[in-house]
Amino acid sequence: MTATRTTVLVATVVTAMSALVGCGGGDAAPQSAASAVTASSSAAAATPAAPSYKILDRAALAKALLTLKEMPAGYSEDPSKDEDGPDKTFCNYRQPYTAKIKVSAAYQKGGGLKTEIASIALRQYANADQAKASFAKMAETLETCKKDSSEGQKLTYALMNLPKMGDDSLGVRIETQSATVLQGFAVVGPTLISTGAGGLMSADADVVADLLDKQVDRYAAAAAR
Repeated sequence: MTATRTTVLVATVVTAMSALVGCGGGDAAPQSAASAVTASSSAAAATPAAPSYKILDRAALAKALLTLKEMPAGYSEDPSKDEDGPDKTFCNYRQPYTAKIKVSAAYQKGGGLKTEIASIALRQYANADQAKASFAKMAETLETCKKDSSEGQKLTYALMNLPKMGDDSLGVRIETQSATVLQGFAVVGPTLISTGAGGLMSADADVVADLLDKQVDRYAAAAAR
């Protein structure tokens, strides 16, 4: 019983961490009202240049992931991690773009019913506009996407408050029939960053926020021009 529930937890967190993969589509980012206002404001007054980030190859992007030493005490590498994960998006929404490179890491803590899982992923797009459009589509979807299912598991989503990080960020609480997963997302230049943590008995939003903050800083330092 315990081993089965723990396996379900691991699968649930991997599903949550893969919730941006989905099927990518279009060739051009949609022009939103917000971006139109930004463009107009930029034309009216000079503003400081936004930070610029370079495109990293797979090895460099993987090196930008948080290391085991940067995880909270008690975590170890999770050998069951599946980098590809299920092909699933929140409520099966269609992304405007597909990430060119994805790297991830997973860690676990405790055992049995007290098992806790933490995951980190970096998804790098062709450019910052594609990453921004992909983040915006996810945020828009989560405004109305509240119930879903994946691999036989019923999922319930709720937006979660997180401090602003990177260019923009959001949090989401994912409830399953057997576990709770908390997820944080931030967009930084051409990359979408995600961190997640969950357990059968508890999930700590402070862990998710702290990991997201650290991962944003580590990636930004690695990709800075």
